[in-house]
Amino acid sequence: FLNIGSAPSNPMLPHEFAMELRDLLVLQNTIHWIKSIAIEDRRCSRRPVGDPTRAHETQPGGASHREAATAVRSYGHFKPISSKRFLNDCHEYVFHFTKTGQVEIDRLKIGVPYQDKTNIARWSHTRGSDLRCRGNTWFIPFETIQSRAKERPHPATLPVQLAEWCIKLHGVSRVQTMLDPFLGIGNSAVAAQKCCVKKFIGFEIDENYLAEAKRRLRQPA
Repeated sequence: FLNIGSAPSNPMLPHEFAMELRDLLVLQNTIHWIKSIAIEDRRCSRRPVGDPTRAHETQPGGASHREAATAVRSYGHFKPISSKRFLNDCHEYVFHFTKTGQVEIDRLKIGVPYQDKTNIARWSHTRGSDLRCRGNTWFIPFETIQSRAKERPHPATLPVQLAEWCIKLHGVSRVQTMLDPFLGIGNSAVAAQKCCVKKFIGFEIDENYLAEAKRRLRQPA
């Protein structure tokens, strides 16, 4: 698995990098790591006072209803840019490379429940299970922190959960040795520890980052 992002001014970088590997590896899956998203929320949940979609009575003693207006909810974190040409960049790629392109993955290990439960009986491949493939868009926001210098002292970290999902998708029982050539502060190592990976190897040239990675691995789970 290769996580790679790009600057809005150089959007082809991830794809060019992937093309450089085409003679060595097969790009089996392309995963979009969504760091921030704004969605229209029409669910009939409780709304705060003043929300245009809050339920209200049509007349005294009448039935409650909701207007068609939509509430827009934003989730996650992103780095804003002040540009008249580019959109804020709210996602990165995770390329899943394999040697043959024929490697089986454990899709349901990170599966999600069906929204429409009638699909469970409708489709034979469900085998009665209320779990479907998550797909290739993964919304994993960064954890909210109070001090970047103390809690995330690295300019390009990935969430532990992102590494965990990659491990689980590959199949934990099949991971004999996990390698991260760009260890940073050790989020991938923490994920490997959580998934009970037997052996982990990480490379890091910055002594301060390496020390932080070791410290985090010593923390109680």
